Amino acid sequence: MAEALRLQRSGAAHALLLEGVSRSFGALTALDNVDLVVEAGERRGILGANGAGKTTLFNAITGDFPPTSGRIRFFGEDVTRLPAYERIRRGLRRTYQNSMLFRGLVVLDNLYLAACRAALHPVRRAGGRALAGRAA
Repeated sequence: MAEALRLQRSGAAHALLLEGVSRSFGALTALDNVDLVVEAGERRGILGANGAGKTTLFNAITGDFPPTSGRIRFFGEDVTRLPAYERIRRGLRRTYQNSMLFRGLVVLDNLYLAACRAALHPVRRAGGRALAGRAA
């Protein structure tokens, strides 16, 4: 995580920048020329139908399946050809979906706990200013 803080403080224009990222598996093109910008402190959602390439996009970003073309920059550093463990050392990692965080609780209770966590630990921009109304 210290590496991510160093990269964040380097003054890079974007936290994550994808430029023309594509990923093919033989004749199948799973990602085709994807551009994406995520600023420091910003959260994005990736939506799409089954088979649209959402998981492939995350695998390309994290290095599990590097892109066949395009560039991925993390706080200004080109990480396109770095293996997953090097990206992790820089603070670029993923978590896997777990739809049952607390099995004994209903959806509303799970959302309440997330809101409480956000109130106790607000998301902060690089300059230390809290982002109002956003959960971590």
